[in-house]
Amino acid sequence: MKIRLNSTYIGGTSTGGRVAGKGCGTLFFGLFFAMGMLFVVFILGEGLQQVAPWRWVETPCTILSSTVDETDDDQKPYRPFVRYRFEVDGRSYEGDQLFRGSGATASYDRARDLAGRYRPGATATCRVDPDHPALSVLERTMPWIILVVFFPMIFVAVGAVGLWAVWRGSTTNSEAEIQSISGTAPKGKGHRFMIGLGLVFAVVGGAVFTFLFAVPFVRTLASARWEATPSTVSRSTVRSWSTDDGTSYRADILYKYSAHGREWRSNRVTFFSALSTGRDEARAMRDRYKAGTQLTAWVDPADPTHSVLEREFRPRYLLGLLPLLFLFAGAALMRFGWKQLRSVSNVDGGTYETTTTPVTSPVTLKPQLSPVGKVAGTLFFALFWNGIVSIFVWQAWKGWQAGHPDWFLTIFLIPFVLIGLASFVFVGHFTLALANPRPRVTLLTGEPCLGDEFRIEWMFTGRSSRLSHLRIFLEGREEATYRRGTDTVTEREVFATITFVDTANGWEIPRGSAAVPIPDDTMHTFTGPSNKVVWEIKVAGKIQRWPDVDQNFPVTLHPLRLEDV
Repeated sequence: MKIRLNSTYIGGTSTGGRVAGKGCGTLFFGLFFAMGMLFVVFILGEGLQQVAPWRWVETPCTILSSTVDETDDDQKPYRPFVRYRFEVDGRSYEGDQLFRGSGATASYDRARDLAGRYRPGATATCRVDPDHPALSVLERTMPWIILVVFFPMIFVAVGAVGLWAVWRGSTTNSEAEIQSISGTAPKGKGHRFMIGLGLVFAVVGGAVFTFLFAVPFVRTLASARWEATPSTVSRSTVRSWSTDDGTSYRADILYKYSAHGREWRSNRVTFFSALSTGRDEARAMRDRYKAGTQLTAWVDPADPTHSVLEREFRPRYLLGLLPLLFLFAGAALMRFGWKQLRSVSNVDGGTYETTTTPVTSPVTLKPQLSPVGKVAGTLFFALFWNGIVSIFVWQAWKGWQAGHPDWFLTIFLIPFVLIGLASFVFVGHFTLALANPRPRVTLLTGEPCLGDEFRIEWMFTGRSSRLSHLRIFLEGREEATYRRGTDTVTEREVFATITFVDTANGWEIPRGSAAVPIPDDTMHTFTGPSNKVVWEIKVAGKIQRWPDVDQNFPVTLHPLRLEDV
């Protein structure tokens, strides 16, 4: 039996194919990089504006007025308006900026609380730009927006790495066209990048999940202890504003109530207000809370500034769980990268892992991937993939609803949507396979060495009578990873197939045993930096009009015994 450990296959592509591939790759990854950088520059610019007041001079000031003003912006209709007076070099100035930026917000409660910090006639400290005294703020804010830069950095990283992979130089001589990864790539570099990318995914997913679901959910639970307080709707309207993808809508319900001896106002209907609503839902909420309607608000007895109209948990709030896909994907990516990094660090130079001491007692094998694992893996991929794609599909759909379809985005999304649909087909396939009879394989004589007789026993649990055909065989496979020009290729080639049983006899299928000799001139299990020799026992069972049984059981074949050499 011929064993091929070092593949010398050299494949090639035409110059035209390489140019076309580079062009497509540049367009695809360049789009990722450009869009990501655009958002990075915007976010960093906003962050620098917030940082500037930390270098300004503290100056005493007097508060002249403090109110909540309404803006002309339906997206952020409320603004805390605080007017104050201060002096610089004997000259009097007036300012009305609470902090850098407009300070406008969609929440009346936030605008009211910010304005309420400053009572007319009180003294305070403002920050004045020493070079331009007309510029001043009352508060310095932390540039938390800079943390959002991690999200577009995902696109920048994907685009940059993709462009680097497309355009990095390649050698031209035939010996360099294909070379082992272990000889050209710095060990662990890709795995560290994988860990870093996973960390970004996890941080972004965790932050968005906390904002969209965790905090609102905790506040909803806390409101169960709040007091019922009579309230009156002052104004009920549907606010709308234009975006690149159409028009967004939100119901703005402003109501008033009395607590602790004074009147308060709020427009908080639910704690999950960050989740967007459609036009029909916004109009329905407006009609439900018409101006002048007497209703019950729930008010925090310890802090009457906190109130809410609806404490019920609605099914649509579960959309706030979607960011967990990013969190779990990031955690899985970090775990996989860490495991791979440790495995690389355990291989030093030319010292390769082969096998350990053979186990001589009977061994029950574990499947490479259990049926439940297949469902979980495909379901995770389907949810993660479709969760990301759905964001862009929703944007495209809003464009179609608004009568301004984005044809480029729609056509671009077609293959991604098809992959997402196919992933759910696989989920259904593997879910049906959960009802299949499950094989159990035992090595009767323990882990074999080359030249030994390999004895196994198999048994099915479940309805094995559904199986119309059974084949169990041992497969030896070589895996070699190489660099071919600018591409990384993993070649897999089966070099040995040894059949234990191949039968359609209903009496032999449920349970049995078999023995085969292992040739002494084949290759044992082997793991190197860029080459592997893998042995598996494969169980293939045919079921009519149903997903077939397909289970792989990794097994270790040891080298020849010393006494046999």
